[in-house]
Amino acid sequence: MTTRQTTCGISRRQLLQATAAGMAGLAPASGALPALEGTIRDRFWVFACAANSDYYTIRRRSLMTPVESAIYFDVPNLLVVQSSENEAPYGRLQPPLAQYTIAMRPLKRVAWSVVGSGGFTLPAETKEVMELAKTVPNFAGLMLDDFFGVAAKHGVLSVAQLAEVRRQLKQIQQKMEIFVTLYVNQLDFPIRDYLDLIDVITLWTGNPAELVNLEANLKKLERVAPKAKKMLGCYVVDYATKQGIPVAAMQLQCETGLRWLKAGRIDGMIFLGNTVMDLGFESVEWTRQWIRNVGDTRLKGV
Repeated sequence: MTTRQTTCGISRRQLLQATAAGMAGLAPASGALPALEGTIRDRFWVFACAANSDYYTIRRRSLMTPVESAIYFDVPNLLVVQSSENEAPYGRLQPPLAQYTIAMRPLKRVAWSVVGSGGFTLPAETKEVMELAKTVPNFAGLMLDDFFGVAAKHGVLSVAQLAEVRRQLKQIQQKMEIFVTLYVNQLDFPIRDYLDLIDVITLWTGNPAELVNLEANLKKLERVAPKAKKMLGCYVVDYATKQGIPVAAMQLQCETGLRWLKAGRIDGMIFLGNTVMDLGFESVEWTRQWIRNVGDTRLKGV
């Protein structure tokens, strides 16, 4: 998962205006989730790929593995995503995939992609991931990354194919879920038939300057897919500039997500990702400290 949008800075005034808007929308919308039990940390995930796979975009070597990133951020859940064809020469999850899950056993939940970065999918790997669902105790579901095309406005799989994947997954374990990546610029796409088959929609803003629209975009998603769970995807790096997200923008998306989580409007937050966490970006260390500060706060049910 990368983005190529042109970015600009986020001002302090924009930060304050967006924070005020977030506070105004604190109450759950109609059909929103109830407040959640457990700790804040229990609802945090790391979006992880093969080590160094982002060298294709960032052009800086990264050594951090998916499990190392979960340890580094002290986050108990992983979304594991296969590399695109362009990224694969620099890092790829190689079969047998089950071997990777051994190091993941201490984690609470692991979801694995059947559609990876850049919309990459391979029937043999989908079959292998389905076998993981049968045998891995902390397997939580399937991830569809970069599922909707930029121009085509339809999914990598057809609606019928997605329905069949869902049927197979629910046959293995009814509680397992299908996650999908949805970028804010795809919210108006005619994809309702797809979203009706999705359990968890992860919402991503690739351009830091557009984070001031977080509240408006979540409200739009709540209208488009009122029944699905939602998660806020948080970039720590701006892929267009190959630099860390400005700390003010990082704080905006983290604090907004925390308010939504406490209010029951979202089910979790995702931090992307392991392939940029060891490159010295200030945004990474700020986020790591923020997680330490808020992670043990308990969520109270209603």
